Amino acid sequence: MEQSDRTTNSVTTEVNVRFAETDAMGVVHHGTYIVWFELGRVAWMDAAGMPYTEVAQSGHHFAVTAIQASYRASCAFGDRVRIKTWVTKLRSRQVSFGYELRKVADESLLVIGSSEHICVDESGNMTKIPAVILARLRRGAC
Repeated sequence: MEQSDRTTNSVTTEVNVRFAETDAMGVVHHGTYIVWFELGRVAWMDAAGMPYTEVAQSGHHFAVTAIQASYRASCAFGDRVRIKTWVTKLRSRQVSFGYELRKVADESLLVIGSSEHICVDESGNMTKIPAVILARLRRGAC
């Protein structure tokens, strides 16, 4: 399933930049955006009716296989950031997400990114996404 429209079935969440998330230059450290991708992913799954806690309780996880981030502008301690998340691909073993992060105050684009995940069992072996989980993810993505 492919989705290219960033507004279709996206979930938006916001976060306040904490001082610990900034670097020596006083701006948000580049790695923090990856953590915020995860925050957006978890929020998307919750909104889709498939909380990640239930995926883990089933003995499965979505291991990250790729992360991409294009940094466009910076933000700093005290700023508020809006994270928009959506599914870009959903297959029997794989799910991919897209992200757009903007500063709330002026809507300036901070980062555009994506992540790819493969379903694994508790031993870390690749496996199919269980049917019940896949069905709930599809309902959320459509």
